Amino acid sequence: MVEKEQRFILWYDEIDGNDYPLVGKKNANLGEMIKAGIPVAPGFAITIHANDRFLIETNIKGELERQIPSLGEVTFESSKKASEIAMGLIENAEMPPQLEDEILANYHRLCEKTGSDVCPVAVRSSGAISMSGQMETYLNIRGDRDLIDYVKKCWASAYNVEAIMYRMNKGMSFLFNIGIGVPKMVNSRVSGIIFTINPVNGDPSKISIDASYGLGEAVVSGLVTPDTYLIDKVTLDIIKTVMGSKETQCVYREAGSDIIQKEVPEERRKMLCLSRDELKELARVGKLIENYYGKPYDIEFGIDADMPFPENIIVLQVRPESVWSKKETGPKMEKKKDPMERILGQLLTGVRLR
Repeated sequence: MVEKEQRFILWYDEIDGNDYPLVGKKNANLGEMIKAGIPVAPGFAITIHANDRFLIETNIKGELERQIPSLGEVTFESSKKASEIAMGLIENAEMPPQLEDEILANYHRLCEKTGSDVCPVAVRSSGAISMSGQMETYLNIRGDRDLIDYVKKCWASAYNVEAIMYRMNKGMSFLFNIGIGVPKMVNSRVSGIIFTINPVNGDPSKISIDASYGLGEAVVSGLVTPDTYLIDKVTLDIIKTVMGSKETQCVYREAGSDIIQKEVPEERRKMLCLSRDELKELARVGKLIENYYGKPYDIEFGIDADMPFPENIIVLQVRPESVWSKKETGPKMEKKKDPMERILGQLLTGVRLR
C-alpha cells in the first residue's frame, strides 16, 4: 500500500486539518468539515506530491532551475518573464501517464458516486501556505480532457507575477507546489458567504449572511449587491434584512467547461433569495463551524437546486475570519485585498452602480 505522503490522490473523507502539508489548507479544511459532520460537496484532492512529480517527470523543474537564475534581481519585469516561462512550460507539457490515469480514474469514480456521466467539478488551488487571491479556481469543468487541461492551468497559476513577487519578497523559493481540490459542482440556486461575526463592526454575538442567486462567483467577485441578513447568534432570530439588487447571476454553461452571466428576472430581484428556514439552518451550520474551531470563520456555501432541504445546504469553503483579526495587529504593508476584505469594503462604503 502506498504511504499517504506518496499518494497522488486523497479523497476528502481520507484527510483532516493536519494534512495541509499534503493537500493544502483549503482541501484539509474540507476534510476536517466532514469529520465535524458539516455537509460538503463530494470530491478529492490532487496532492502537493503529485504537483512535484509532474514538475520532475516533465523536466520542468530542471528547466526552471536552469533558466530562472539568469533573470537576475527580482523586479516586476524579471518576474513577468519568469512567469511567462514557468506558466508556458506547465500548461504546454504532457501530463505523465501514471498521474493522468490516477486523476481520471478518481474523476470517473466521482461521476459514478454522483450519478453523472460527465460530472461538473471545480478545480480549486490549495496551497499549504495561505496566499489569498493569488492562485486560480476554475468552475464547471466537465470531461476528461478539460479536467487535465485545467489541472495544469491551476498548477501554473502558482507562477503568476503577483504570486512570484510575493514569494520572493518573503524569501521563499521560486518553485512552489500546490494541491488542487476537485469537488462536484453544486448546482447552486442561491449561494453566498456566512460571517460568524458581524463584518461591519466585529460584533461576535451576530452572524451575517450575504446571498444572491446562482453560483457564488457573483457574490465573491462583487458582481452583484447581494441580500444581507443579520442574525442573533444565540436565538437565531433574524434581526435585520437588507434586500440587494441581485441583477445578475452566474450559472453553468450547459454544453461546456465554463460559467456564464445571466440577467435575473425583475420579479426575482424584488424577492429575498433565502427563506427563514434556510437562514436558520445556515446560521446553525455557521455556529457549528465556529464552535468546532473555537474562533470566527468565513464560510462559502451553496444551496443545491437538485436536493431537498436541509441536505441542499452545502459548505464549499471555510477559512478563519481575517478582517477583524488583522485590525488588531497594528500597522501593516498595503497588499491586494482578498474577496472577504473587498466585501467588507462594500458593506462599509456601498457599491457604485454603473
